[in-house]
Amino acid sequence: MAAHGWTWTADEPEGWVLVPTADAVPPELLETWEREITEVVRVSFDDGPVETTDAETLEALEALRERVAVESVAGLRAFAEGVLDAGALVVATFRVPDSAPVPVLVTVAIEPPGDPGDDLMTALGATGGHPVAPPRVEHVDLPDGDGMRVTRLDLDPVSGGAWVSVCLGRRTEHADAVVDTVLQWRSQDLLHGPAMTELLDELLPAVSIVRSTQ
Repeated sequence: MAAHGWTWTADEPEGWVLVPTADAVPPELLETWEREITEVVRVSFDDGPVETTDAETLEALEALRERVAVESVAGLRAFAEGVLDAGALVVATFRVPDSAPVPVLVTVAIEPPGDPGDDLMTALGATGGHPVAPPRVEHVDLPDGDGMRVTRLDLDPVSGGAWVSVCLGRRTEHADAVVDTVLQWRSQDLLHGPAMTELLDELLPAVSIVRSTQ
C-alpha cells in the first residue's frame, strides 16, 4: 500500500498469510494461491484418526472438510477485496486452535506533524461502547513507538448477539509525519479473544512502513 510518500505492507510471520487481492496479483497466481491455501486449510481440519471405517462416512467427512475450506478461503478473499478501497490489508492466522483461518484488518494512516488529536483512539474503538461494558484501554510499551490496545464488547442492534473486538495500535512520530498502525480483529466467537490478543502482539512488528519518495 502507498500513501503520502510512504509505502507499507504486512509480512507473514509463521502461521500467518497475507490475503492477496485481484489488483495486486495476476489471475493465474491468485488461482494458485487459492488452491494452495485451500489445501492448507483442509488439512488443518484433519484432527487425527476418525473412529469409523465406513467408506460412506469417511467420504462425507472429507467432502465437508473440502467445502468448509473452500468457503473459508472465499470468505478471506471477499473480505480483502471489500476493504481494499479503504486502503486496508487482510492478514489471516492459522494459529487459533479448532478454527478456520482468522482474519485481521491492517490499516496505516499517515498524517502531517503537529497535533494528531485522538485519531488513533477513535480507530481503535476506544470511544463509545456499551455503558455496562465500556472499552478496556491498555497502554503498551513498544520499541518503535507508543502502543495502545483496546478490547471491547458490543451487542448487535439487530440480532442482539455479542461481538468482541481486540484492536492494537502503534503511533510513530517522524519530523514530517505521524504514522498510526492499527490491527483489528472482530468476531462473535468470544472464546478466541485471549488467543487473538497474543497473536496481534506478534503481528504488529511485521507491519513494515518505509518512505517511497524523498
